[in-house]
Amino acid sequence: MTIIGDCVQAIGALLAGISVTQALVAITIVLVYVYYQLTKHYGVFEKQGLFSIPPQFLFGNAKDLILQKTPMITFFRDIYEKFGNHGYGIYYDGISPTLFVKDPELIKTIAIKDFDHFTDLAFIPEQLAHLPMNEFGLANALGDEWRALKSSISPAFSLKNMKNIATSINAPALDLIESLKKVPHDEVLVEKYAGYFAMDCIGRIVFSMDFQTAKSEGNEFVRHGDNFFEVWRFALSSMLPQVSKIFNISVFNPKSVEYFLKLTAGVLNGRDKSRIQANDVLGLMMKIRDQNLTAEEAGQEHSEDDYATKKAMASQLMTNDMINRTLMQFFMDGYDTVSAVTTMSLYYLATNPEVQDKAVEEVDRIASRVGANITGEEVNELKYVDQVFQETARMAPFAFTLRRCTKDYKLQGTDATITKGMNVMFPIVALHYDPKYFPEPEHFDPERFSPENRSQIVPGSYIPFGLGPRECIGMKIAKMEAKILLYQILRNFRLEPCAQTKIPVQWRTDHFNRIEGGCYLKLVPRY
Repeated sequence: MTIIGDCVQAIGALLAGISVTQALVAITIVLVYVYYQLTKHYGVFEKQGLFSIPPQFLFGNAKDLILQKTPMITFFRDIYEKFGNHGYGIYYDGISPTLFVKDPELIKTIAIKDFDHFTDLAFIPEQLAHLPMNEFGLANALGDEWRALKSSISPAFSLKNMKNIATSINAPALDLIESLKKVPHDEVLVEKYAGYFAMDCIGRIVFSMDFQTAKSEGNEFVRHGDNFFEVWRFALSSMLPQVSKIFNISVFNPKSVEYFLKLTAGVLNGRDKSRIQANDVLGLMMKIRDQNLTAEEAGQEHSEDDYATKKAMASQLMTNDMINRTLMQFFMDGYDTVSAVTTMSLYYLATNPEVQDKAVEEVDRIASRVGANITGEEVNELKYVDQVFQETARMAPFAFTLRRCTKDYKLQGTDATITKGMNVMFPIVALHYDPKYFPEPEHFDPERFSPENRSQIVPGSYIPFGLGPRECIGMKIAKMEAKILLYQILRNFRLEPCAQTKIPVQWRTDHFNRIEGGCYLKLVPRY
């Protein structure tokens, strides 16, 4: 029963057969009780010596975010600044106190050394995790269940498979180039085409299917991919989960969730009926379900006998529903992450011509040998393009990541204890723009990630894909996708700003890391 539900029941009981005066007194008592319940956490950690930003009733510190007055990237940079020299403190996400960690050393400790106290992701509040539209397979899995599933699925994203995956990625990249050659080049909405590419990569890597989104305007895959994330849903569920629960408001767009669940269920059902065995992510998950995955395929160094128990546990967890929801997670993460980082890479290349010149020089050197037929080996040679990717991930990442405390945790050097169930926030984008870690943070400079300079980056200050065991499982594939697309685009076009290009960047308030009005660039054919 929620606080609000308790209050409604209490009001009904109190108002039965009493006078107006008594009713007013009863309502006042209930409202005072509600106020107490909603504010009882305010000030608790301050008494234990932790710094906090004074909260506003209901909104906590998140008013501008929930009302979409400020872009998420800007919002968390502002919050970060308000903490001043404090390495950590309390950020009020609505009525819920959250440990806000600025100190890279403490971030490393929480994410790696003391991971057993913070094993779970916390993007979906515990009160809402059981709702069907909020269940996301591997991402939502907890504790031992998550460990078993991750160790089973990880081989699909291993370096061993990167060579084969490069071929699957290059095909949609070439399809996209052909589509770009046919459109007017003066003002191209590059984020639209980056979305086509990201969706086609998911189709090939996960399902061995050619979605051909680049060849069909208004594609349903892309439309639902674009609508998956809505900041207001995300902020409301985090700030007032009780309200989201009462009104059955899901964290993600329910129409998009339903669409992708039907899609994955249909493909899985078709595979089962046809008994096709494909070397893709879905095929791997089906092998886990059916206990047909060998120790070698799973990347295990143990014998088959030692592996049997682990294999049986993973099989029990890998139900058809788990497969469908994990595949939907891959749609969500793969589409949004890849389309965003490739879009912004193209933007920064267009607005920094000297950087583009260096990237083109590297691309041309490799293209002189292999032309359009790039493989995993050539992708590894794209050192400067890799630096471009990493600098883009610094300047335009997802704004933050969340961990949930799974065992009470005493903060060293304080009297404060982070209690089980409390969230911990790593403000990724704010760390990436802190001049203490990245001098001239507004300047796009891939040299920060050169072999000579990489060692100067403070561990824990650069975490675009998270850190530790809960780091994004698809990070390597996302990087490969971005590098291959950049290779093919730079091989064929010169990127330039156009009349609609926003300089400097103006972020949307209703999305996480997208440009207001869209990212438009001029594409000048090189040949």
